[in-house]
Amino acid sequence: MKKCKLKEFVTFVPGINQSRAATQFKSKTIKFYDQDSFNQDYHYKEVNMDGDLLNTSKSDDLSLDKGSVVISNSLNLATLVGESNVNKVLSLNFTKVEFNKKELDKRYFLYLFNVSKEIQRQKERKLQGSGPILRIPIKTLEDLDIPLIPLKEQEKIGKIYSEVLKLQGKLNRYSDLVEKMTHSILEESVRGGK
Repeated sequence: MKKCKLKEFVTFVPGINQSRAATQFKSKTIKFYDQDSFNQDYHYKEVNMDGDLLNTSKSDDLSLDKGSVVISNSLNLATLVGESNVNKVLSLNFTKVEFNKKELDKRYFLYLFNVSKEIQRQKERKLQGSGPILRIPIKTLEDLDIPLIPLKEQEKIGKIYSEVLKLQGKLNRYSDLVEKMTHSILEESVRGGK
């Protein structure tokens, strides 16, 4: 298996300072990609990613397209942007991943970045900062060694990984609904119901 540096395939674009965004984008109404947006995308809430992923080309624009890959700097996790978060602008808490070559599948990247034990060990060794939130500098992200397998295999692994995430999201929502229904029934019983 061939090992390559991540920087051979992607470019990392840091988010911008929210106070400077109005000047840079010449607009007073800017929707920022925030932690709720990330959670929504990560847990596949209201997102349909069954079709082809859009290729996000290199640009100076920090607004997001459907299928853009975003890293949460505080969680050290990555996700694909869904339709409900299109055109939002990244704040400093996030980093956009732009793919320069078609030799690295986006979903395979997500698997590697979020789950692969080898990559997790590399990330843990490079964490920096003080306090509860540790971050990985962009330079360190660029130097992560990734296993490069044939593109067809990457696509299979990436598809399985994204399907597991979708299933987990559905199971979590189902669990929440069962809990709410149970609480509602119990409350009704306490109030003098049946």
